[in-house]
Amino acid sequence: MELDLAAAEFAEVPTAPVRAQVCIIGAGIAGLTLAHRLVQQGIDIVLLEAGGSSLSASDPYAGPFNAAHLTGEPHQGTVEGRCRVFGGTSLRWGGQLLPMPSGSAWPIAAAELARHTAAAEAMLGVDTLPYAAAEFFASSRLHTPSLLSQLPELEVSLSKWVPFLRRNLAKTLGREVAESAHARVYLHAQVTELLLAPARTHLDAALVLLPSGAVLRVEATHFVLAAGTVETSRLLLASRSVALEGVGNAHGQVGRNFHDHLTLPVAEVRGPARERLLRELRPWAIDGTLRTPKLQASHKLCERLAITPVLAHLTLEEPEDSGFAVVRELFHARQLGGLGAALRRHALQLPGAALDAARLAWSARFRHRRYVSAGTAVRLNLSSVQPSPTLSRITLAPDVDGLGVPQAIVDWHVTAAETETLRTFACYLRERFAALNLAGLDWLPELSQPDAGIPGARLPGILDARHAMGGACMGRDPRSSVVDPDLAVHGVANLSIAGAAVFPDGAPPLPTLPLMALALRLADSLTARLASAAPH
Repeated sequence: MELDLAAAEFAEVPTAPVRAQVCIIGAGIAGLTLAHRLVQQGIDIVLLEAGGSSLSASDPYAGPFNAAHLTGEPHQGTVEGRCRVFGGTSLRWGGQLLPMPSGSAWPIAAAELARHTAAAEAMLGVDTLPYAAAEFFASSRLHTPSLLSQLPELEVSLSKWVPFLRRNLAKTLGREVAESAHARVYLHAQVTELLLAPARTHLDAALVLLPSGAVLRVEATHFVLAAGTVETSRLLLASRSVALEGVGNAHGQVGRNFHDHLTLPVAEVRGPARERLLRELRPWAIDGTLRTPKLQASHKLCERLAITPVLAHLTLEEPEDSGFAVVRELFHARQLGGLGAALRRHALQLPGAALDAARLAWSARFRHRRYVSAGTAVRLNLSSVQPSPTLSRITLAPDVDGLGVPQAIVDWHVTAAETETLRTFACYLRERFAALNLAGLDWLPELSQPDAGIPGARLPGILDARHAMGGACMGRDPRSSVVDPDLAVHGVANLSIAGAAVFPDGAPPLPTLPLMALALRLADSLTARLASAAPH
């Protein structure tokens, strides 16, 4: 059942609290994954989403309370990567997947998360072939590109792209949750406080401020905060009517170790290099799933170059006036829920777009490769992690938003060592490609300027990947973490956190699949816990 608290029927002050076995705060990717698994297992849930059913400009609650103060480096994920809407960032998500790599320093083994990966992939409609390049080509019986054997110090994996029609989880998992007899979904339900019991050992309720100004009290056996990285820290810190330091913050760890992945375009690919790299590295298409190669520095290479984990991949950008660009925009519009307007806007371009769409479909079906037009811009891009712990942090501002909740301050930093990782790996690739006679790569000029040898010298174009992580990191020691390996908040018996806020580092190059696997693991744990506590 879906209930919109902005509707006139909820203008009056609620007379009784809402009760459920599990209350989930946030209906983004983590919240919907968790909710979907719980209702499948017969658990009674309440799902609270601060936004509405769409990002329509006519919805006055679609984003005006989503602001945050930025200090340090500009963090575009805070400004552009957050969505206050049912479905969360899945409405804008690119849909790319990679699993948690083995050998990470997380308190949960990659093999433990791998047990839930297949279920997450099934939810998203991607193929079941392996991610590692050698295993992928052996399983698919496709030809292995010769270039891969000529780059032995790089570990190659192939990310999976979720089909456009499956990326907006509000239309898939969200619809099934809302239709379940075990779920009540509340829209425009902004939680303003996680109310601690006087003993501070558990939550008594979540307080929801309705658009009418009334306050709804939600009580549950267990609460899960799945509101996104920035909002998770903000809400924990702002819930201070019982504990002045906030909820789960006895050791001052909430908001600490905020981090992201760093991205940097390092070369324009033209001429002979373009021809060979597209032949050997442009995306593959198998069973409706697009695959993009990722060339990651091996552990031995990272040690030899004294760099942190980093990878390279090609990006393909079609001309904005091409039919391919129109096809892409139409798919994005459908993901956002505004296909009709996009069709009207591009009515005159639809015949050309249909032809280019046919080229894409034919190439994927019969060549198992993504079609790339002559006008496509090809770039070599790097992505690296920020070593943990970082100096970056989420705190509270003295001013409040339109709902009376203190705004967040996001203080994000890029260090000299992180810059040096990107520079060093780019120079390594330049040397390797030159040795392979790959002519036609126009490298970032700053790699060759006089100050290029100065450690940490600034490189233009470094951005965050909009993969906001941390702030409620997992760990075994309450003095240096917020949640334990089971995602339970230290010291608060009935509160868990789901989402990238718990990531202690950026070990997964792409966060969504590990995030979903964690949510599924949490759902199974909660189901077992609730079953054991039920009267017999």
